[in-house]
Amino acid sequence: MSSIAITAFYKFVAMDERRLRAVRDSLESFADSRGVRGLVVLGGEGVNATVAGLPEVITAFKEHLAEIFPGEIVSFKDSSAEKMPFARFKVDLRSEIITTKDLSISSEESRGTHLTPSEWHRLIESDPDVVIVDTRNDYETEIGVFKGALDPKIKKFSEFQSYLEQGHLPRDKKLLLYCTGGIRCEKAVPEVKRLGYENVYQLEGGILRYLEEYPEGFFEGECFVFDHRVSVDARLQPTTIYKLCPHCGNPAKERLSCKNCGKDTIVCHACVPHEDKNACSKNCAYHIRRTAASRKAA
Repeated sequence: MSSIAITAFYKFVAMDERRLRAVRDSLESFADSRGVRGLVVLGGEGVNATVAGLPEVITAFKEHLAEIFPGEIVSFKDSSAEKMPFARFKVDLRSEIITTKDLSISSEESRGTHLTPSEWHRLIESDPDVVIVDTRNDYETEIGVFKGALDPKIKKFSEFQSYLEQGHLPRDKKLLLYCTGGIRCEKAVPEVKRLGYENVYQLEGGILRYLEEYPEGFFEGECFVFDHRVSVDARLQPTTIYKLCPHCGNPAKERLSCKNCGKDTIVCHACVPHEDKNACSKNCAYHIRRTAASRKAA
C-alpha cells in the first residue's frame, strides 16, 4: 500500500525579493520540522513545485500554502508512492519558474485558453481535425504522448519558440497544447498566440490531471516526472519499466552488464552505443575510459 503522498502545483503570483525570502524561509522551516522533501522553484512570477511526505503532512503543507498565499487558489495534482521520491527538500530562487529566456512572456496572455480534462477528452473524441502539440522535451515524449500528437523534439523548453518560428503548426486548425502539469503551457500558449495563431488551447493541469480522470483515455505510454519515480503509469503509480540513466539522467530501460565491475544495470538507448557508458555509474565509466586510454597509449 502506498504510504507517501506526492503533490505537484504551481501558481503565478507577483512577489518582490523581500516576499520571496519570506516564503522561502517559511517553506524551509515547515519542511524541516515535518519531514517534507521535494523541489520548490520560487521566482518573481510565482511558485512551481513537487513535494512529498506522509499523507497527513502533505495535507498540512497545503494548508500552510493557503496561509502563505491567502486568497490565491492553488490547484494540486496528487499521486502516491511506496517510497520517498526525493532525497531532500530544496527551494531554488530563479528568475523564471519555468524557463523561456523571454521575460516579456506573461501567463496572463493564456487566460481563457484552458480546457478541463473532460473538455479536452471530448474535443479530441469529437473533432478528428484538431492538432495536439506536445510542449515537453524529447526524453519525455519518447516514453509517452497523446495519441497523434506533434512532437517538436526539443532538448529543453526554451527551444520551443524556435520550433514555432519554423512554421510547423497549421494556422487553420485548433491547436491543443499540453505538458506534464500545465505550467509550461502557460508560457507556450502566449508564444503561439504572439505568432498570430488564434484557436489555441491548453490542457488544464496537464497530463497528470488528465490521467486522474482518464487513465484509459488518449494518453499512451508513461508520463516522465522530475523525481526518483522517473515516470508514472496511467494510474499515476511509479513506473516498473524505467530507471534513471546513470550517465545522462534520462529514462532508461536497456539492460546490460557493466563493463567495469560486471554489475547488472540499466542504461538509456542513447548512451548504449558509447562503450564507456556501458557502465553502472559515472565512476565505472571513468575507469573504462582510463583503461581504453592506457591500452591505446601502449
